[in-house]
Amino acid sequence: MVEEMEEGDFLRVQRGSGASNGAAEVERKGWEIPQTDFVKINVDAGEKEGVGVSVCVVCRDDRGRVLWDLSMVQDLSGESHVAEESAVYEGISEASKHGHTKIVVESGCLTVIEALKRKAKGRSMFSLILDDILCLCNSFSSVLWSYTSLVNNTVAHSLAHILPRVVGRLVWSDVLPPIENNVVNFDSRLI
Repeated sequence: MVEEMEEGDFLRVQRGSGASNGAAEVERKGWEIPQTDFVKINVDAGEKEGVGVSVCVVCRDDRGRVLWDLSMVQDLSGESHVAEESAVYEGISEASKHGHTKIVVESGCLTVIEALKRKAKGRSMFSLILDDILCLCNSFSSVLWSYTSLVNNTVAHSLAHILPRVVGRLVWSDVLPPIENNVVNFDSRLI
């Protein structure tokens, strides 16, 4: 996987030109609304100590409303990039089940987004999951890949580190859990 990433130039880090110490500049803009007729699928993954990998997916429409979300814990351990890929896979799989045709998939993992944009090939677990994701994309009329900073992916990031506490998969469509309502309401003020 490392060789594939090095060949694909996935490990680039863009730094802000105005930062005196060379650190990347991050501006809190809040979640950005997708184009008309698109839904945005924000994804994130996090490690649940002693449990596994937590994945969260939040789907919002072009008005900023949460349409559905998914939270799951998988009994896995390993590379964080593979966990992020799992979040992307689960997000587009659920989007397909909901009948969405135009999606923007947004993640804070530049490695995954760049690999998907390039349609990277290889034989590692990372590449096999990429193949599965790209195959699923055939069920959509339009798929856009978007990298965002952590501070602009607050809802998915927060929930990936909060819900759920046990191995399993939960999907909410009509009523969001109270903790998520608080995070979404805070983030919506920044739209």
